[in-house]
Amino acid sequence: MKWLESVETVLIVVALVSLWPLLFGFNAVWYWVWLTAVLAAMVWVAARRFRRIREAAEEAKRKRDEMAKSGRPPFLG
Repeated sequence: MKWLESVETVLIVVALVSLWPLLFGFNAVWYWVWLTAVLAAMVWVAARRFRRIREAAEEAKRKRDEMAKSGRPPFLG
């Protein structure tokens, strides 16, 4: 796992833990600022993950097209 992927995972855990005070009715101004920052971090994580998924799909399509052009049967492993 790459370093930034580890950071993403930690941010997701922090975001989940950050929601607990809200469930118990905590309502301070600094907490809402914190939740806004966490939301921005989650948007960043989602954008990075969607980009990686799109890149993986494009790579798989490129490999499939190369296999079709070469006439080799697809790898079944």
